[in-house]
Amino acid sequence: MTDETENTRPSAPPSGPGRARPVAGGLALLLSLVTLIGLGYVWYILSYETHIVGVDVAKRLKAQGAALTQLDTRIAALGQAQAANSRAVRDLAQREASLASTHHPGRHWQIHAAADLLLIANDQLRFEHDVPLSLLALHQAQRALRRQDDPRLIPVREAILREILRLKALRRQHTSTMALELVALAHSARTLPLAVPRFMRAPRKAAAPTKPLPFWRRAAFGIWRDFRRLIRIRKEPVHERALLSPKRAYFVRENLALRLYGAQLALLEHRPALVGANLAAADRWIHRYFDVKARASQAVLVKLAALEHQTSTLTWPDISQSLHLLRRLSRAAS
Repeated sequence: MTDETENTRPSAPPSGPGRARPVAGGLALLLSLVTLIGLGYVWYILSYETHIVGVDVAKRLKAQGAALTQLDTRIAALGQAQAANSRAVRDLAQREASLASTHHPGRHWQIHAAADLLLIANDQLRFEHDVPLSLLALHQAQRALRRQDDPRLIPVREAILREILRLKALRRQHTSTMALELVALAHSARTLPLAVPRFMRAPRKAAAPTKPLPFWRRAAFGIWRDFRRLIRIRKEPVHERALLSPKRAYFVRENLALRLYGAQLALLEHRPALVGANLAAADRWIHRYFDVKARASQAVLVKLAALEHQTSTLTWPDISQSLHLLRRLSRAAS
């Protein structure tokens, strides 16, 4: 009886390991939830930064487009002004020719007309740096004085001839080397490497610990590292370079090439101020969107600086000697 009673007694409940399983499952679930929340937050931050970068790039490209449109408008206005000056000189020459054909050849009015043409040539070269219009005015003054057949005007005609030769030499000097260098720079601008944004660069690898750390220290270190990557506080004097898509990168390179071609066009039209403005804009564009540490970019920047220095230090010839001689003869005759 005693043995049967002892056999029918219920067995004792299992010890500690069975109770620890629900606790471990709860911790695993809690860590999974924390990981999912962290991943969601990281995804939200990255998508927000991508949207901000896209909006910033669109605004900058729109501003650059507006600046280019304004520059084209100014170039068109300068072209119209030059055309108006050219028409004024041609009208003056036509009036002088009509007066010469309808009236008897007189010395005084033709000398005054030649003096006015020489004054126009000096003003266009000194203030507008317009070599073609100055050459046209000098040629018209030379024709007006040639009709006089006055030996006293020979020194004035010789001075005008020397000034014409100086302007022609200056014109050849402008268009011979600098225009070709600008074309070469425009071709090389399409192969310059773009600057990589700082947040896209490869992060530095942390030094591997010498001894294995406990689990809780490795988990705390990983959470702190991810938190530091999410929040950054820094002072940046220059705007952060945006990540450009291939299509936008194409337009960045084409805008740089257009700046250089605009400098070449202004050089061929003998407008050094416009040449310097285009070269300075190309320099700023390279520093903003291209990798200035690359060898190709450094070579282009050095060449741009040399061309800008040549344009700024350009010495224009003095063509006022003929005007002074003609005025002196006019005062002596009167």
